[in-house]
This record gives sequence, structure tokens and C-alpha cells, in this order.
Amino acid sequence: MVPSKNRILIKNVASLGVVQVVNYIFPLLTIPYVSRIIGPEGFGLINYITAFVSYFVLIVYYGFDLTATRKIAVDPDNLAIRSAVFSEVTCARILLFLVTIAGFLICISSVPLLSENVKLSLVLFLTVVSALLTPQYVFQGLQKLPVLSMLTVVKGVVNTSLIFIFVATKEDLLLYASITVFSNFLISLIAILYVIFVIKIKFTFYSISHTISILKEGRLIFFSSIIFSLYTTTNIIILGFFAEATTIGYYTTAVSFIIIVQSVVNIPLSSSLYPYIGKSFSESEENGIVKLRKIVPLVFYFTAAICLGILVLAPFVVLFIYGKSFTGSIISVQILSFLPLISAMSSLMGIQTMLNLRMDNLFLKITSFAACFSLVLNVLMGYYFSYIGTSISYLLTELLICASFYLILKNKGLILFKKENFKFKNVITQVQNMRNM
Repeated sequence: MVPSKNRILIKNVASLGVVQVVNYIFPLLTIPYVSRIIGPEGFGLINYITAFVSYFVLIVYYGFDLTATRKIAVDPDNLAIRSAVFSEVTCARILLFLVTIAGFLICISSVPLLSENVKLSLVLFLTVVSALLTPQYVFQGLQKLPVLSMLTVVKGVVNTSLIFIFVATKEDLLLYASITVFSNFLISLIAILYVIFVIKIKFTFYSISHTISILKEGRLIFFSSIIFSLYTTTNIIILGFFAEATTIGYYTTAVSFIIIVQSVVNIPLSSSLYPYIGKSFSESEENGIVKLRKIVPLVFYFTAAICLGILVLAPFVVLFIYGKSFTGSIISVQILSFLPLISAMSSLMGIQTMLNLRMDNLFLKITSFAACFSLVLNVLMGYYFSYIGTSISYLLTELLICASFYLILKNKGLILFKKENFKFKNVITQVQNMRNM
């Protein structure tokens, strides 16, 4: 490990981690205020519509944050490659965006909850425009994530300020959603202008045939992301068939809280480590595995401590942040409290290892099986146990995926979990070594 590379890695993880923590303080500032205004029913309504919109966001993203990042990270100093990848992704996203418009109009006409709230549905759909513009994969591939994170802080300041100024009553639900959508659009627009004018990436239009070939090339990762949403998003839609908006609010509030924790804990690690480890694997499989073995214990102990804190403090945190009307969310938060740990381990084994070793097919098979398992389990658990059953289903699905990744890698002789690396003495030594490099 070259010292300069370690400094880049530590800088990415540390700066992005700090900025993400600061960034997610903003929702913690606004949620206590907003939750007491719109209540569980308002949160349930917004989150239910957002569940539909998230599918169209995924279509526009098309897994490019993984595939395009991988292409750029192999040779980050090559301006021609950067520009080509950026142009291909942008053309592909424009084509996909046109498809999503037609698809969402069909959903509005056929789904009662969307048709009953047309204005709110259309406002939330504008999130797809932000997905079209955002060039996060460029920042990840070039390991310039602190820049993107600083822009996200700007979004947080704008979003928080506007909410406190304009959202005052339950009737401001549409305005609340509009402010959030506007903030997302603002950060995406600034980010893409930065990419064009500061990083000097040039955009070129590609033919439809070439664009379609790019979409075919990344279809496995795209299908994996869609399948992943079947047990993270579709469970909300399934729950909607058995529960009212308030109950949906209980569940989605718990999930949102866990996602905030996962974002603070996992996103800085995975986003910074992905291009770094990807380059290590491009040098040699052995080099990538060795570096992963050293990283796994650090991530494990860090996320495990966070999860224990959530489990113990859930009753206090939920009542303090959301208010007494969200008491029903406490049990859901406790059930999902260990998701950050499970997700971190799955990311290291699945995204960081299997995808870097081009095990895309195996990755897709595992997530496909888990998605089918989740759909069946969600229907049964949601019907009999409402949102508590949905929470248990989510946890069991994540455990299944994590265990499957571990067994697949073990059968191929790729052992990331070495007992000696988990000894506290060795973990402390590894931390000290990384700090000194």
C-alpha cells in the first residue's frame, strides 16, 4: 500500500464521513418539527408515493453509480475516458427518462392513492429529473467525493431553511414535498455544472443504437438494483394493501431512521472504498482480497457498536425526534436496528468483492432469490402482523443475502473473515497503521 494512496483513502472516508454526519443532522433538525405537523398519516402518504417514484428513479440511475464508477476508476486521469463515460451515461439516462414519464402516467391513472393525490404525485415524480442530472459516478470514480458531499451540505442548508420558513400547518404537505424536490434538483444541477466547467468533462451525443448497447452492457447490475428494491421498497407498497396511511407512516418512519443511520455509517465507507478497492482488484485479485481482509474487522466493530446503540436507545430516540404520535415506530426501529451491520457486511462481500471480481451473474441470482423470498414473506407477514411483520421480513431478507454472499465466497476459497484479524489487538494496530500512512 503506497502512502499517498492511503492518504487519499483516509481523506475520502474521513472528510466524507464528517460531512455526511453534518448533512444528516439537517433531517434530524427538521423531522421533529415536521413530524408534529403532518403526523404519521402525512409521512405515510408521502412515503407511499415515493415508493412508486423510487422505481422510476432506479430506472434512470440504471446502476451507473457502479458500472460507470468502475470504468472511470480504472484510469481516473484519462480525460477521454471520463468524457466518454459521462456522455454515454447522460444519453442513456435521457432515453430512460422518457420511458419513465409514460410509465408514471399509467401508475397515476391506475393506482387509487396516486390518482387521489395527483399534485403530490407529480411533484414527487420530479425527483426523477434530479436522478437524470446527478453525476455522482464521476465523483466516485475520481475519488472526489468530498466535493459532492459539500454540495450536499448546501442542499441541507437550503432545504432546512425553507422548511422552517414556509411549512407551518398540515395543509402544507404539498409545499413540504416541493421543498425537498427543489433541494435535490439544486444539488444535482450544481454538481453537473461542476463536472462540466471545473473537471472539464466534455459531453457528446451518442446515437440511439450506441446508447442501447450501453444499456445492454449494464443490464445485469440494473436488474440487481431493481431486484434489491423488491425487498426495500415494494414492501411498503404491499403493506399498503393491508394497512392505512398511519400504519404505513409507522413503518416508513422506522425505515427512514435506519436509512439515515446507514447513510451516515455505510455510504462514506462504501462510496470511498469502492473505487479504491476496485483499483486494487484490477492490479491483482490477491491484492484486493488482502486489503479487504484488513478493512472488514474495522467496519464490523464500528457498525456493530452503532447497531447496539440503536437497539437500546430506540424508545428514547423515536419519542424525542418524532413525538408521541409515532410510538408505534419504536418496535420497528428495534427490529431493524442491526441492518447497518448486515448491510455493511453484505456490501463488502457483494459489491466490493463479487462485483469487482465480475461475479455479476452470481450476484444477480442471489438477489433475485432473495427478492422472491421477500415478496412471499412480505405478503404473509404483512397480512398477519401488519408493519411489524413487514419489519421482520426486511431483516430476514437482508440476513439471507448476507449469508448467501458469505457461503458463495467461501466455496470459491475467498475468505474475508479471518479470526486473527478480528482480535482487538490486531484491529487497533491496523487503525494505527492507517493513521500513520
